[in-house]
Parts: sequence; C-alpha cells; structure tokens
Amino acid sequence: MDCALFLVSNLDNETLKRRIYNIVCETVEDKVTSYEGFSRLSCKYFVLDIETEDIISIDFLREEYGMNINAEIGIQLFGKSFEEGLEVLFKIFGNILMDFNPDMVFVENGTDQLFRKENATVIINTKLDQFQKKYLSSKIINLLRFPYIFQELSN
Repeated sequence: MDCALFLVSNLDNETLKRRIYNIVCETVEDKVTSYEGFSRLSCKYFVLDIETEDIISIDFLREEYGMNINAEIGIQLFGKSFEEGLEVLFKIFGNILMDFNPDMVFVENGTDQLFRKENATVIINTKLDQFQKKYLSSKIINLLRFPYIFQELSN
C-alpha cells in the first residue's frame, strides 16, 4: 500500500525529522534504520520518506486540502505485514498528534483522503471503497487517541 501523510507543522525541518524518527523508534518494537539525515526511515513494516523542501505539487496540495502543508511523509507499507504495519503506523500517527499536534491529511492512491485532522478534531472519511472501510476499523482509528467524527471528504 502506498500512501502519504501531509502535515502542517511549525517545527523547523530538522527538528520535525528528528521528532518523527524518535516517535517511530519508540513505537516500532524492532530496528529502525535512518538514511539521508532522517529523510528516510525503514523498518520491517514500512518505509517512510520525509520531504520538507521539495514537495511535489505543493500549491495544488495546499489548495486541494485547504491547509498550509509544509511536510509530506510518503509511506510504503509492506504487503506481508500489512495489518500489523497499519496498526503500528496509526500508533505513530497518534504519537505525532500527542507530541506536536499538527494538522494533517492521510491519503491513499494519491488523493483519496482517509482522514484529516484539523484544529482539535479528526475527520474520518465516510466515502471509502470496500477495502478502505475494512482496514479503517474503529480499532485502528482509536489508535490516533484523538476525538473524531465521520464526514464525507472530497477525493
């Protein structure tokens, strides 16, 4: 599964990357390898590519999602450990929310919003395909540890 998490953060680029690295290391109960100054993180579940300077189509993304996005985390979940990896990933998202509380948008397939967090609320998209509904269970959503509502989001 290829997906992305877009963030609105007031942290400088290096601090953001280091905080995310620390959160990933604390959450993943296995080895996490970092490359290129914490721009790429790898573990047995997924690879995260953190981009803070050359985000492709940044103006489009900002307009599309109505947020001043300044960081993108590209995520490639590995198929053989997908369910476990998704659970770890949502724990990481919850830890990011608890640590520095950024607004964020989580998308799959380039533009399919699965959820977004604005202000103090997570909005879970109700316009999901059959597969997305299956893996975006309440158990997974609760790992965000944030109040949430269900609402149709544009894709």
